[in-house]
Amino acid sequence: MQTAIEIAKVDHQLIVRLNQAWTRRATVCSPDKWSVDEVFDPARPDYPERMVPFFHHPKFQALSETLKSSVVTWGWIGYNLRTVTAEEHVVNPALSVIANQYLGKDDWHFREAMQQTLIDEHYHTLMHLRAIERTKADRALDQDLDLPPSVTYLRLLALRESLAEQWQKDLAAITFAVVAEISVNAYLDLLADDQTIQPQNRRVAEQHNRDEYAHSKVLAEVAKVMYANMQPPQQAFFARTLSQALSAFIAQDYSMWEAILTQLGVEDAALIIADTRESNKNATIMRDYSGLHRLAQDLGISEQIDFDFRPTLNTTAAA
Repeated sequence: MQTAIEIAKVDHQLIVRLNQAWTRRATVCSPDKWSVDEVFDPARPDYPERMVPFFHHPKFQALSETLKSSVVTWGWIGYNLRTVTAEEHVVNPALSVIANQYLGKDDWHFREAMQQTLIDEHYHTLMHLRAIERTKADRALDQDLDLPPSVTYLRLLALRESLAEQWQKDLAAITFAVVAEISVNAYLDLLADDQTIQPQNRRVAEQHNRDEYAHSKVLAEVAKVMYANMQPPQQAFFARTLSQALSAFIAQDYSMWEAILTQLGVEDAALIIADTRESNKNATIMRDYSGLHRLAQDLGISEQIDFDFRPTLNTTAAA
């Protein structure tokens, strides 16, 4: 009975329409369409200053303009590096498992959607790697900073390490990928809409964002089919692990910024980060979890999820 209910809520025609439109909408199918003609402007920041959590801290503002600019630039590079990690080590492996293990022979259109999405995501990796190299060339950067992985990624690694069965490890990655794909637009919107940053950088976010609006719809429907194909123990594990993934994506994380400040020689790095952490100790990093809230309702697992969705609905803020 449960499977029939879940399948009835799947918007099959939406997936068909998205699949048919892929060659027209996907960035990878027409990369030159979104090229930018503006030349590099050294006076423009590479990353939105309003998204640097300590930008207005007195100690940071007291730094030279050159050093402040370098911190912001490395924030942009760090964002791209973390995006590559998310694509290559979380999303792509998870989508492959979904396609090969959780979709049946009668789920062709959903399998097709997964393959299209995988192609998009691999191209996103290339886009972000190019963005890093272009930025280093434009800024004449001859050093590399050792930037840590995101707390979200580290939580996934720790979770997978604690699990005994391979299917559990796979499903853990899938839940993190589902949360990422259905909630990433709020963050990308901020980058794509910011007119203060380098046009090339804004366009990378805009291109990525266009694809992710489709991906969020695809993953919401595919998750319903996948869940219906699961056995009860897998369904229970999925709901339980989804709670952990939801929490991981809104966890405060200043590790990258601390590494940047420290390695660029900012003397008051520890104080700046400590003050920033203290001023935000009661806050959470917000993402728009509206789509995930609807998914939980459609799957009938809202009561099984240990997470308060209320502060995360219809919200746009930085990660």
